[in-house]
Amino acid sequence: MASEDVQVTGKELAVLIGCRPSYIVELKKKGRLVSAEDGKGYLRDASLALYGQTQDPAYSAVAARHAQARGSSLAGAGDGAGVDGDDLDDDSDSEASGESTAAPATPDAKRKAKALADKAEIDAKAAARDYEVSMGKLLDASQVEAVLAEAATAIRVELERMADALAPQLAATADEARCRELIWNEVSHALEEMSRGFRSASAVVVE
Repeated sequence: MASEDVQVTGKELAVLIGCRPSYIVELKKKGRLVSAEDGKGYLRDASLALYGQTQDPAYSAVAARHAQARGSSLAGAGDGAGVDGDDLDDDSDSEASGESTAAPATPDAKRKAKALADKAEIDAKAAARDYEVSMGKLLDASQVEAVLAEAATAIRVELERMADALAPQLAATADEARCRELIWNEVSHALEEMSRGFRSASAVVVE
């Protein structure tokens, strides 16, 4: 007589695999288990085979250890005998906690996660920079350097011009008050020209 696959409950299958009962629901959603025809349980051998075929290699050692440790106590699971839910939950919590519900972090997975985190940080900084630029709060460094260089040149030109403009006028004037007035007029003119230059250069950068 050909043997038929044994139907087991989700809790019984969780013990066979070595995981929490809640993980069985996740495996079912992923299509890694074979449900019974009546939809009230699972086919033991078919589910274990499918689970093994679709299992991440990183889980193999954990699953094998649980299966070996529990093999003797679960030999009669196919005869329909019930399993105490509280005992199963306590046992699963103590032995399968943190091992079968999440994949171990491999070096490759860590590198990929770090790369994704770095990319997300760079994208966030780029978006913040673009926003600041669009709001006129951030200027290109080369443009700022050009403005400062132009302003420095304008200051130098005005200072050099003052000497040439004042020398003949002061030489022909003996009145101290008149000399002070001439110097002040030239200084005021130079400051006004420099201010105008800064305003013009800034307007060009903003545009």
